[in-house]
Amino acid sequence: MPRILVVDDEPALLRLLETFLSRVGHHVTCCGTGGAGLLALDSSESGFDIAVLDHWLPDMTGMELLDGVLLRAPGMPVLISSGSLMEIGSLQLPETARIAFLPKPYVPKMLCDQIDLLLAHP
Repeated sequence: MPRILVVDDEPALLRLLETFLSRVGHHVTCCGTGGAGLLALDSSESGFDIAVLDHWLPDMTGMELLDGVLLRAPGMPVLISSGSLMEIGSLQLPETARIAFLPKPYVPKMLCDQIDLLLAHP
């Protein structure tokens, strides 16, 4: 059962994602701020298999959060989601980083498909 860290500042979306991802067999930890997400990474005994990060958060940008995630778990795949378009290829990322982008709004099936793709290609 993959362990997923979801960081988003929209409480309704967090509840929806937690419910949906749990129903399809994932273990989900949800956080409403970037700081809470980094704390979850730091305090998790078993770690996470993938992170799903919102690009706009109240306490830091998605890129600051992404930097913190990659520092703590360099090999972990990350899915960034935002209502704003962004080009992942233009980011300064380590060669080993596995990063994908999912534009909002999306349906939960689209999220699952992206998660499966990132987890399937190490």
